[in-house]
Amino acid sequence: MTHPRRTPRVRRRVRCLKQEGRTFRLSLLDFYALAIYLAAEMVLAAFQTSIYQPQGQRNLSYTPEFIADLDRTISRARLARFMTAAGGNIELALHLYEKNLELSEALFGLLHGLEIAVRNSIHHVLSVDIGRQDWYRDGHPLPFPAVHILSFTGPMNSMITDARSNAGTGAPVGKVIAELTFGFWPNMITSRFEDLWRASLNKAFPSAHVPRKLVHWRLETIRRLRNRIAHHEAILTSRNQVYTGFIDQPTMTLPAILECVTWVSPPTADWLRTTTRYPQATTLLAEVADSGVVI
Repeated sequence: MTHPRRTPRVRRRVRCLKQEGRTFRLSLLDFYALAIYLAAEMVLAAFQTSIYQPQGQRNLSYTPEFIADLDRTISRARLARFMTAAGGNIELALHLYEKNLELSEALFGLLHGLEIAVRNSIHHVLSVDIGRQDWYRDGHPLPFPAVHILSFTGPMNSMITDARSNAGTGAPVGKVIAELTFGFWPNMITSRFEDLWRASLNKAFPSAHVPRKLVHWRLETIRRLRNRIAHHEAILTSRNQVYTGFIDQPTMTLPAILECVTWVSPPTADWLRTTTRYPQATTLLAEVADSGVVI
C-alpha cells in the first residue's frame, strides 16, 4: 500500500519514532487522525496569536501562584463561560476574560453619553411642555387634553425619593435629575405613559420614527447591558454582538446601542461614535467573531 504524502512535520515524527527503535507504519486512518491533530494545533496557534496576543503585546504566561489563587480571587465559576469557549485551556480562558474586560471598558463611554443624552432630553421636553422643571412630583397636573395627572408607579416614586434624598435638601432640580437611576427612564416610556408619549415624550426622541414600544424595549435592553458591565459580568460573544443577560433579548449589536442616541440627537451620536472607544469595541467583537472561538 502506498502511504499518503507525508508533511515535513509527519516525516519528523516518523524519524523520531524510528530513532526510538519502534516499528512504525502509518495507516490511512492514522494519517487522518494525525492531520486533524496538526490542524487543531495550527488553529490553536493562530487563535493565540491573532486574538490573545494583539500586536505582540501579550504573552501567554501566568505564574503558578496566580493560577493557584484563581479560585479565591476570580473564581472558576466566573471563568466557566470562557473555559468552555477555550476548550478547557486556562490560559486562553483568562485571555478571553481579559477581552471581556477590555470590551466593557470600551463601551463605558458610549453608555455614559447615552444615559446623559436620554435623561436630559426627557427632562428638557417635560420641563418645557409641563411648564416647570420639577415635573417629577407625583400627582402633578398636566396641561394635556388626553392626560391630566402625572402618576408614577411605586418603584418610580421610590427612585424619585432616593434621588431627592441623595441630592440633598435644597438641591437644584438638575442635581435631582442626575441622581435618578438609569432604570427610571425606560419606565417613563412604558405603556403606562402612552398618552404622555403622544402628547409630549416623543419629542425627546425626535429622530425615532419607530413605535414607543421599540424605544422602551431598546432602552430596557441597554439598561440590562449597563448593569452587567457595572457588576463585572460577561458581555463578550463571538457573534458580533454583546450579551445583555435580558431573557427577552439576550444579545444586541453595537450599532443598535448607538442608534438609540441617534433617536435623541444624530449629531450627539456622531460625536460619541468618534470620541469614545466605540471603534475599538467594534474591532474587538469582529476579531473574536472571526477567530473561530464560540462563546
